Amino acid sequence: MSVAVASPPPWRRRITRAWLGLPLLALWRLLDLLVPKRLDRWAFFAHPLKPGQFVENARAVFEQVKHEPGLQRWIFVRGGHRPPGIEEGPGTRIADLDSLAGLWALARCGVLLLTNSTAMDMSLAWQGGGFAAPRPWFGRRVVVNLWHGIPLKRLFALAHPQQRHHGDRNRSRRRERRHYDGLVASSPVDSHAMAAIFHPLPPDRVWVTGLPRNDFLRMDEAALPAALAAELQRVRVLRQGRRLVLYAPTYRDASVARDLCYRFGDTEVQRLKLLLERHGAMLGMRGHYLANAPSPFAREHFDGRTLVDLDHASFHELAPLLRESAVVLTDYSSVYIDALYLDLPVVSFAYDLEHYSQRQNGLLYDMELAFPGPVATDFQALLAALEAILSRPACVPDERYRAAQRLFFQHGDAGNSRRLVERLQAAIAARSRR
Repeated sequence: MSVAVASPPPWRRRITRAWLGLPLLALWRLLDLLVPKRLDRWAFFAHPLKPGQFVENARAVFEQVKHEPGLQRWIFVRGGHRPPGIEEGPGTRIADLDSLAGLWALARCGVLLLTNSTAMDMSLAWQGGGFAAPRPWFGRRVVVNLWHGIPLKRLFALAHPQQRHHGDRNRSRRRERRHYDGLVASSPVDSHAMAAIFHPLPPDRVWVTGLPRNDFLRMDEAALPAALAAELQRVRVLRQGRRLVLYAPTYRDASVARDLCYRFGDTEVQRLKLLLERHGAMLGMRGHYLANAPSPFAREHFDGRTLVDLDHASFHELAPLLRESAVVLTDYSSVYIDALYLDLPVVSFAYDLEHYSQRQNGLLYDMELAFPGPVATDFQALLAALEAILSRPACVPDERYRAAQRLFFQHGDAGNSRRLVERLQAAIAARSRR
C-alpha cells in the first residue's frame, strides 16, 4: 500500500524555471529595498559549487556562534540539498534559497557571510540551463566576505589581461566589493594582496583575523564537529598505518591553459607506487571541486591501497586530510599554505611553471620566497623530491620554512573564528549606532 507524500506549501516549493524565477528576482530586489533588516539574523551559504556542502570558513564561523543566544543563524541551500551534520534547532534554520520562503528569509537577514560573491553564493540554476541570483541591497546590511583560502595565484584585479577578461568581466561583482564591511585575510602581507585583488575595496576593511577554517587544523580532536571527526576516522582507516602523501593540484582555466593537468603515464605510475611502497606510504588524490577538472591519473591506476581517490563527495573538508598527511604535494594550489599551518613538508610539481607564470593565472609571489620546499619541474625531479622527504624520519622546519609561515600567517592558533566574530560584532555595533 503506497503512502501519499504531502507536497510542500507553495511558498516552500522550489523555483526551477526561468520564466517564473527571473520576474520573481526582479520583484525581490524591490522587496529587499523595503523590508527592514535585522542585524541578529546572520545568513550563511552552502558551497557555491559543491551542492549541499556547508564547509570551510563558513562552517568554522557557524561552529563558533552556533550556541550564541539571541542570534538567528540561517543557512541557505539550493537544489533541495541538506548539509550533513547540521541540525535545525533554536536559532538555527536551513532554508531553500530557491523558494519564496527562502527569499523572504534572506530579505530579513541583516548580516551576509559570503564565501565568494553574491552572484555565486546565491546563484539559482534553472531547468533547461541558465542561472540568476538575487541582488541584495548592501546599505542596511553588514556584509563580510570570508573567502576560501590564501591566494597564491593572481585573481580578479591582479589577473593577466586575458584572465581578467574571462574571470572578472561582471561589473556588478567589482562594484559589490567596495560595499564589503570586511574581507578575511591571514597576515599583513596577505591583507595587502587581498586588498589589491578585491579592488576597489578600501584596504582598511581587510581583517587580519586568520582563516576560520584553519581552526580545524589546530583545535583538539575532541572539539572537532562530528562530521569532521568522522572524516578524520575514515582517513585513518584508509591509511592503515601508512604515511599519506596528499596530492592536490590546482585547476587551470581551459581558455588559456596549455594542459589542464599533468597526465601520469602507466610507467610513471608504477615507479611512483614502488617508491611509495618502499617507504610505507600511499598517495591520496584530491582533485579540484569543479566537476570538469580532469584527473592526472587514469581510473585503473587507483588501487585502493597505494593510490586512492580522496574526492570531494567522500571528504567534504580538507582539514581531516591535512591532519592525517605526512607530505603535501601540489603545483600552485594554496592547499600547501594550509599545510604550513601544521609544519608539514611540501613539494611542488610545477611541470608548467613558465607557461603558468606567463600565460595562465600567474603567481602573486616568487616561488623561491613563498614555497619552502622542493619545486620539481619534471617527473624525475618529483621522484627525487619525494624520495628525499620520505627518507627523513621527520620534518624539521628550517629558517626558509619559518619565513614562509611568517609571510602567510600572523596567527598560528585555533582562534581565527573567534577573532573574526569579534570583528564582525564590532562592525554590527557600529552599524547599529548609525
